[in-house]
Amino acid sequence: MSTLQDFWCTDELALHTFASLPAPDLRKCAEVSRSFNRIAVQSVLDQRKIWNVQRSAALNLADNPNDLDGLSALLLSVHVESLANVKFDLERLTSVQSALKTFQKMQRLVDRMASLHTVCVNWPSYAYKNQPISDKMLATACKCVEVFLDTIIAKGCATLQFNGFDAFASKYKLKKNPAITAAETPRVPTAERLSIWDGAWGYLPSLHTRATSDALSPLSEEGNYSRIPSRFSISTPWISLTPSPKLSQVTKLTAFFADSTGVFRPPFSQWTFALLKASPVTSITLSLQDIPNDGVESKVILDRLAEAIPDVTTIRLYSARSGVMKEVVAWLGHFQQLQFLHIEPECFSEGNNIDDLDLQALARLPHIGQLGSSSYFICAYLASCRSIQVDGEHLPRTLEVIMRHIWTSSTESAVSAFIKDFERLHNAVMETPFQCLYHAIDLSFDCFPDRAKALGRIWNRLDSSILGPASDAKKVSLEAPPCFRPTESGSWISLSLRITATEDEIQRGVVDEEVIAFCRMFPTLDEIRLLPDGPSLGPRLPLRQERVDKFKSVCPELQHASLFMNV
Repeated sequence: MSTLQDFWCTDELALHTFASLPAPDLRKCAEVSRSFNRIAVQSVLDQRKIWNVQRSAALNLADNPNDLDGLSALLLSVHVESLANVKFDLERLTSVQSALKTFQKMQRLVDRMASLHTVCVNWPSYAYKNQPISDKMLATACKCVEVFLDTIIAKGCATLQFNGFDAFASKYKLKKNPAITAAETPRVPTAERLSIWDGAWGYLPSLHTRATSDALSPLSEEGNYSRIPSRFSISTPWISLTPSPKLSQVTKLTAFFADSTGVFRPPFSQWTFALLKASPVTSITLSLQDIPNDGVESKVILDRLAEAIPDVTTIRLYSARSGVMKEVVAWLGHFQQLQFLHIEPECFSEGNNIDDLDLQALARLPHIGQLGSSSYFICAYLASCRSIQVDGEHLPRTLEVIMRHIWTSSTESAVSAFIKDFERLHNAVMETPFQCLYHAIDLSFDCFPDRAKALGRIWNRLDSSILGPASDAKKVSLEAPPCFRPTESGSWISLSLRITATEDEIQRGVVDEEVIAFCRMFPTLDEIRLLPDGPSLGPRLPLRQERVDKFKSVCPELQHASLFMNV
């Protein structure tokens, strides 16, 4: 027994004692011995709900360098040697200077790790987006971030997620290069043309830009950007992250997430595209909500992506700005190896009308085996596939269809509309040239408990009308039970619910009634999956048999029931 256990008897008592100590005392305790170090570090992590740091650690970083946050605690640890899943959240940082100091601390931590698997960096830099930044500060920031990113790649990072990274994008602009704009921009009428000086200024070559040919490769188009000069300067030096020449030798990256297109614009773009080109990336998840409104620049970004990752097999899009999806759907047609395509319903908000999309190129992709999106988009895609078959093209393959739906209301009219949407999709699937063996519904919620209880009340009223006297039945407004019964069998029907309950709550049956309320809509259900609301899923865990038996009471054909928790 260790000295620590001799004195406190249990780790729980030691953790409780250490948790009451101020930060300076905890730092000193961490230096006493290995046992004290383990307890002191874990007491800090416990306060931040990080129970198993080597499995998953969400580090909310403090703006005050004197605060003992999760990152500072890990820097004190002599036990943690690898991180399977780590998130660095810089949201609280309010200045560039504090962000750079934090990146240096992050660099020290990852440099000590033997290996990293999944790394997420959340850098929402809007807090200092409009702050004046000198050339020296920008160069220091780029170098600091570059060293950190090079290190996590060298440590074997397989999944990399960027959130934010748009602090300096406003400092750069795409030049008016004839090689880009000639084919994209219509000729301006004479009366609307710029002055001679304005027109010449747009085409002046930068002193810091390498010579380029008329036909530029998308990966070489860093030279088409220039830094916006300050008010009193004539020219500005080019400053950006520079990719390491060893990237192709060390990278093991297979999955890339970006919730902002800031990483595809200077000063980050040269490093990002070099990494993607050098890595065996098979999966990419994107948000295009902030892709530039300039049609030329948005096309440059999409073209560079298509050239950097031509062999990607999985693409997920979870948001898009108004008016861009027509261009994005055409861009998706470049990926000949694409197998899994997921487009969230949010991508088809106002300004992204599905009826305006040309899906012919997408429908001709030979390897798409799984398509997840709104019922309207999937139906439009299947219609394009049918038209191709009519024209004589053969598309012999199976297709898994996943209907993504955001459940925001459990009124009777909303439930009936959802069932009709699913019936329309099911009928479209039955008419396709594919063999659809898997038909899934993936539901996410604005508030799962409230929506489930409201849906449960509908079922209770329906049940009472069936079991109660005939006079009570007249009070029920539902014309028919809100459920789906297929006219044809053959496809596997799966229901996924994205809920906020913990693994323990699910296994103990805390959310059984809420889950059953949704299962009752699909009496012929084959599979139920309970998922966290997010893109990162951990391993599949089977539900306890008593849970399965309870769900089978409303879905007798149920064969599989499982849950997935966050990594």
